[in-house]
Amino acid sequence: MNATSTRGLMAAAATLLAVGLAACGSSSNSSSGPSGSSSSASGGVAIPASMNPIYQSLTTGKKGGTLTVLNNQDFEHLDPGESYFVNDYEIDSVTQRTLYAYVPNNPSTPVPDLATGPAIVSNNGLTVTVHIKPNVDFSPPVNRAVTSADVEYAIDRAANPNVANPYWPSYFSDLEGFAKADGGPFPGVTTPNSTTIEFHLTKPTAAILIGALALPISAPVPPEFAKPLDAMHPTTYGSVYLVATGPYMLKSNAQGKFLGLGYQPGKSATLVRNPNWNPKTDFRPAYLNQINIDIGGDPTVIGHQVLAGSHMVENDPPPNSIIELAYKSYPDQMAITPGAGVLYVALNNKQGPFANVNLRKALWAAMDRVALQKATGGALTGPVATHFIYPGTSGFDQAGGYAGPQVDYNEYPEGNMSVADKYMKLAGYPSGKYTGSHVVTVVGSSGDPNQEYAEIVNQTLLNLGFKTNLSIVDQSVMYAKYCGVPAAEIDVCPDVGWIRDFSDPQTVLDPTFNGKNIVPTNNSNFGQVNDPAINAAMDQAELVVGTTARADAWAKIDDMLVDQAVAVPFQFESQPLVRSADVAGVSQQWNEGTWDYAFTSLK
Repeated sequence: MNATSTRGLMAAAATLLAVGLAACGSSSNSSSGPSGSSSSASGGVAIPASMNPIYQSLTTGKKGGTLTVLNNQDFEHLDPGESYFVNDYEIDSVTQRTLYAYVPNNPSTPVPDLATGPAIVSNNGLTVTVHIKPNVDFSPPVNRAVTSADVEYAIDRAANPNVANPYWPSYFSDLEGFAKADGGPFPGVTTPNSTTIEFHLTKPTAAILIGALALPISAPVPPEFAKPLDAMHPTTYGSVYLVATGPYMLKSNAQGKFLGLGYQPGKSATLVRNPNWNPKTDFRPAYLNQINIDIGGDPTVIGHQVLAGSHMVENDPPPNSIIELAYKSYPDQMAITPGAGVLYVALNNKQGPFANVNLRKALWAAMDRVALQKATGGALTGPVATHFIYPGTSGFDQAGGYAGPQVDYNEYPEGNMSVADKYMKLAGYPSGKYTGSHVVTVVGSSGDPNQEYAEIVNQTLLNLGFKTNLSIVDQSVMYAKYCGVPAAEIDVCPDVGWIRDFSDPQTVLDPTFNGKNIVPTNNSNFGQVNDPAINAAMDQAELVVGTTARADAWAKIDDMLVDQAVAVPFQFESQPLVRSADVAGVSQQWNEGTWDYAFTSLK
């Protein structure tokens, strides 16, 4: 998913961010960390146990109270059928019930949520059956029990161009009738009765489909309420109106309209209790009475407010100064989630200068990835990235681990202009500098450290002779209007990131680099990578069965992506967040470490 540091990618979605005090390259074996802490062999600082979310308590919260969330970045899509941004998932996870979901401290194994138990695979892996709970109700104004038909409609509408679900092609393309799906019922999804839904596949890819049923796409949507909204282009379900099945809902009027009430774009959002939520059917404790989200503040100011304030959390990655302050002076108010994703510079592989593989390699070679790491804060944020499958994901070690593939343009994390010069000449520029007429469009996102990423990348382009046009916009706008829209023809997106959708390496590489996943809007293949050999390798790897075999298959694809320099990875991330002293914060390890409002409580 797109991460916040992108959107993530990443974001986290997703994208990703973090921060530390000392930097070192991925080739280093040690480095100096904050307060003299020793770094891991990966080049990142060891995370103290008191800050590691794996040890957080999920059951000792106190009921009641209002939490204030301070966000610099806005949301992108609040419709679960469109959501693919880390900030959006924060809302989805407490307002919607998906078939399966993740407990905050387990990013690998989802548990039944709307489902009654594990998915049943039959017919030689071609049929997946899920039974759902009969006593889960929609919030007002729908006020009725959820049925399997509501889940079917949620899946169907993903193919509606007015909804434009971004990961629909990645994980559901083997459903019967997928190619002709247009938002209406199609043969790949059936409902034998009101509590049973079946998925019919053309290939034995049940494991990946089941993994995707923990994504927001499986949250039920009532057709009688949403169909008229889905007829709009784009749909107004999720932008004006929305219903909930989770413990919270966006504050709305009697017609289910939340725009201007529970959400004011760029300003605020308000989550209140869903009066129809039944705690007996849900694993979430939902301690809080209300969550007030303020949007648009300066990250540094926010950080000081949260650390010194009361009943507050900062839900954006804090800037360097706040991380340093928290690490040294407020260590009990800081959480750091390791394995939070990968950050990279997206390059347009389809058109413009970076359709030339040697120009992509030249930029990779010239890029000072250590400077980009320092922008997030250094070693505490995680080591310099050397490829795309990130730590904690199956296939990471097989793809080269922290050292990564041994190619010259990947060898120097501080950048090497001599190597860059070599590839500029191979690209047809004898002087080692770009002499073409194309002006490179660079679109980065605002806020610290995102804007610094953009400036570092832009300066590297200038050093190689490119003329550039740099624009800085809000991160949600960067994705929704520019980097996630192929027609915008952006050449370089300097701070995109990615978080795996679930625990499989396919979810790191397929949505982002498979040509079949390029869509007109909400696109996650930011560089429009469409290499026939890579696409074919992914088609084969999708069918591989077994954790080890899949790790090997997708690691080979990672090698292919590095060989083609499809983008420039620059950090394997850890995610720090800060909270007020009177907040018992619980973070979502499956979602970049962002605070989980359904488990967080006030002391």
